[in-house]
Amino acid sequence: MANQMIFSGAPSQACNLPALLQGGGVAAMIGALHYCASNYFPLQWNLLLAQVGAVLIGVGLPFLKTAFTRIVIDTTRITWTQGILRRRVSTLELSRIQRITAIHPWWQRLFGTGSIILTTDDLAHPVKRLPAIRCVDQLCRALDEAVAMHHDAAYSGIKE
Repeated sequence: MANQMIFSGAPSQACNLPALLQGGGVAAMIGALHYCASNYFPLQWNLLLAQVGAVLIGVGLPFLKTAFTRIVIDTTRITWTQGILRRRVSTLELSRIQRITAIHPWWQRLFGTGSIILTTDDLAHPVKRLPAIRCVDQLCRALDEAVAMHHDAAYSGIKE
């Protein structure tokens, strides 16, 4: 059986919506705190900018991490490439997958994405997650078929 590409791409940035909302809430609280304190103390612009800068870095890192993630799924394995400064490549053979579950959190459903949870027989990493994948149901079906073909091939090899 020749390797055929099932999926190649990156997770959607929709998975970072909670980080964006959290960062917006923290920035609003910082602004409100400085506004209330300005009645008693002179406004410290450098402190305000440092705090908002720290929040922006905290919000920006998940976006960068998602932008530098690539997922390639073919008929034999799943390959993750992750990292901003240091690249890490992980692979998972489809024959090791036991169960495939698609989940659709509300914020991902708004953007037409979902996550795939893979339960494997790997003792070190029994659960793998593919976050914010577009057309998650179609990919889940294609992945399920590829895994079933591997399990059938392994079963027929044992049987013969």
